[in-house]
Amino acid sequence: MNLKANTLALALLLSCGVAIAGESDFAARLLKKFPTTAGAKVKPAFPGFYSVVKGSEVLFINDELSILINGEVVDLSANKSLTGELKQANRPKVDLSLLNPADAIAFGSGTRTLYVFSDPDCPHCRALEVDLKQLRDTRVYVFPFPLTGLHPRAAEVAESIWCAEPASRPAAWQAYLLLGTEPSPRRCDNPLARNLAIGQTMQINGTPALIFADGTLVPGRIPLAAIEAQLQASSGAKVSKK
Repeated sequence: MNLKANTLALALLLSCGVAIAGESDFAARLLKKFPTTAGAKVKPAFPGFYSVVKGSEVLFINDELSILINGEVVDLSANKSLTGELKQANRPKVDLSLLNPADAIAFGSGTRTLYVFSDPDCPHCRALEVDLKQLRDTRVYVFPFPLTGLHPRAAEVAESIWCAEPASRPAAWQAYLLLGTEPSPRRCDNPLARNLAIGQTMQINGTPALIFADGTLVPGRIPLAAIEAQLQASSGAKVSKK
């Protein structure tokens, strides 16, 4: 019998038990004092503090429940953002079955899939469109998502683009977003109301919003390299070489 090894294993087991007990005790005290944290993920973060993650919000609270940090926490020794890592690890997942490709404008082809909620008058959506054109081995479904509270003409523009011949929609969409070419005014049955309703269900409050094959939802425009990395992570496929 290796007494030294068994003693070490016992010590590790006991230390894990203490950590789990401490985490459970902290979570109970946190919930009692702050009922709005119900359902939050609570984990030890750094000495004396726990991370509390609920939705897209990341907080750090000390064991005595007397100090709360709401902001970027950086581990200087590792040169990494603890806040960013937690946000990345806890990005919301959406139910892809809610997405109907028939309600989107399709671009490209390939083994990877990307869904984008986009407002034709959103400046960030226009910038993202430049990046989307550079993707390879990717089928992109763009769901027109006009936020008329911000862009009063967006619904009119989106409907006019949608009501073109189906085969002409991709070219009309890119012509407007990339070149500013106005579509001919048209009216027809369209999916705009459905897209807005689905977006509300998914808690999409702004554009663009990117949804990947594993249900990962990324709000806002991100760099092309980040899109490629998430496509790889979500699909398990190798990043395409350009």
